[in-house]
Amino acid sequence: MFSSATRIVGLYAVLATAWVVGSDRLLDAAGLGEVVLIQNVKGTAFVLFTALVLWGFMRQEFQRRTRSEDALRSTLERLAQSEADLRSVIEKLPDSFFRTDLDGRVSMASPQFAREFGLTPETVIGTRIADHYVEVDGRAKFLAALEEAGGEVRDHRMPMRRQDGTVFWISANAYIRRDPAGRPIGVEGIARNTTAQHHLEERLRYLAGHDALTGLCNRIRFEDRLEHAIARAKREEKSFALLFLDLDGFKEVNDTHGHQKGDEVLVTTAQRLSGALRNSDTTARIGGDEFAVLLEGDISVENARAVAEKVIDSIDRPLPGLDLSVSASVGMAFYPSDGADAGVLLRCADQAMYRAKRLGKNRLELGTA
Repeated sequence: MFSSATRIVGLYAVLATAWVVGSDRLLDAAGLGEVVLIQNVKGTAFVLFTALVLWGFMRQEFQRRTRSEDALRSTLERLAQSEADLRSVIEKLPDSFFRTDLDGRVSMASPQFAREFGLTPETVIGTRIADHYVEVDGRAKFLAALEEAGGEVRDHRMPMRRQDGTVFWISANAYIRRDPAGRPIGVEGIARNTTAQHHLEERLRYLAGHDALTGLCNRIRFEDRLEHAIARAKREEKSFALLFLDLDGFKEVNDTHGHQKGDEVLVTTAQRLSGALRNSDTTARIGGDEFAVLLEGDISVENARAVAEKVIDSIDRPLPGLDLSVSASVGMAFYPSDGADAGVLLRCADQAMYRAKRLGKNRLELGTA
């Protein structure tokens, strides 16, 4: 495709050549080639004609350029307005908009993004996001998630650290930005602060496996631990003990001082149980004033008996602010001699506990499989 200047010059050359050659031949044929006046008229006519033609072409070219410039100016104005509208939307977003280069440095961010990270609009540009991940491999995990999801992730959750060191959780929707040739040039996305939601979910997960009053495992979690203990002991050919406890005198505390004091007694009992046991032992509140303990580690019957006696002694102590006391009747079942599955072991320990109550309370009885 020829440029406008080339087309104009080419046309001028063609017209000039055709006029000069053609007119001279016609004048020579008519015998007027040597007449000066005729030559002057011919030259003047050529100049006027070519000037008119050039003026027409140049006028057309200038009009075309003016239209192109007007269209470009209009496009630039629309782009400027679109960018202004985009910035206005970004500035009003309740979530955090961010754009980074391939090195993870922020090249564009919303005011909310700066506030979330404890930065100012002046200092947020150029900040390395990698410096704000709580997890050492946090950025690597994020980039891996982007790659695995085909360049775009939704609801990618991760803990981040503010400039002052405080930790918060975000959920990010992001994608890999690419140039017109399809090459990656950075990452862009929107992040939402999900700290409150994260803590709520953590709390719900905790309550799903723990007793809300004492903080010990609940029955569901304890039975799951018991199943795993059986599988592990069977695989490693080891043994373990199961204790089942019921508080003696707890009903009198409730009847005399009310349920609030009764709850305090349960919390105190849980604390005393935890203090008498190893961190590796599992302690649970099964329900009401019943507790269970799992003693793992290939423990012997003699050692398990010693631990049970220690538990009984730890509970049989004065209670703060009460003139009443409680004690514990404990039943113990042993794997595998008293049973090879969870149901049999629990039933054996429970029966031994009731036997301890019948035989005088505040004592230990072993299971009889």
